[in-house]
Amino acid sequence: MKKRLATVCLAWLALAGAARAQLPPAIKVVVPYPPGGSVDLLSRLLGEQITRSRGVNVITENRPGASTIIGTELVSRSAPDGATVGFVANSFVINAQIRKLSYDPLTSFEPICHFVNSPQVIVVNAKSPYKTLDDFLAAARAKPGEFSVGALGPATTQHVAVAMFMKTAKIELNFVPFQGGAPATNAILGQHVNVIIGNYSEVAPQVEAGELRVLATTAANRIAPLPEVPTVREKGLDFEVTAWFAMVAPGKTPAPMVAALIDAFSGAMKSPEIQARLKPLQLFSVNACGADFAAFLRLQNEAMGPVVREAGIRLD
Repeated sequence: MKKRLATVCLAWLALAGAARAQLPPAIKVVVPYPPGGSVDLLSRLLGEQITRSRGVNVITENRPGASTIIGTELVSRSAPDGATVGFVANSFVINAQIRKLSYDPLTSFEPICHFVNSPQVIVVNAKSPYKTLDDFLAAARAKPGEFSVGALGPATTQHVAVAMFMKTAKIELNFVPFQGGAPATNAILGQHVNVIIGNYSEVAPQVEAGELRVLATTAANRIAPLPEVPTVREKGLDFEVTAWFAMVAPGKTPAPMVAALIDAFSGAMKSPEIQARLKPLQLFSVNACGADFAAFLRLQNEAMGPVVREAGIRLD
């Protein structure tokens, strides 16, 4: 009994020590997107909070390109010492289904935290005759191939959502890819496409102004800003797509350092200052770390393969 108790105590002390492992004096956070977006802002907010609370200099480095592959590859090749971490999103697993990469999303990294979700919505122009998702589906089914759907793409979260939308609703739409959420929003405002699927954060101002109408969300549950808007599952379409943003460290980063990074970034996410800043960004806190995030990544990786192959989604 004494030996067992000693073993338990040693294990507890090891875990406690891992949580208190000293962070590097400076941490580089690689963001595989241009400056100014939601992920960039979240990275800088977390960095500022950690600098204030831990005295660690956290620097955001933007490395956009190749559908986030350039920045993610940089993280995978960095020293596993806690001094470099990187943001990842749905493209982290989508890209791995499309092309041969120098890294594997499940084995080349150490999962830190899944920070936030950004709900996706199906949107029409407010002048559109389609008041509900059922209205739009009825029209699309009556005229296969005559309606267009815009989204950020190709090979993005939104492209995957479009593919799943068409499959589960049994409709044929012409997919129009855009280089960003803003151009897609402009296209639906100008009625150049019939419908778009995108981040709610990117259409929220126009929805609130009465210029756009949200027919449904592809999230698992109704979203707080739009309690009256149904999910696609409520309308009989069996799929779910949500944009998620998370952080990983290079593979083989020692467990004590991984624990220290989790402690620092997860702790920063819980701060009232960060939570207050998330609300206007329409980002919803998850803050699932370590093993929980690893399990989420495995499920995402398994789910993306069949969708990408069946829809013929490609990067070019």
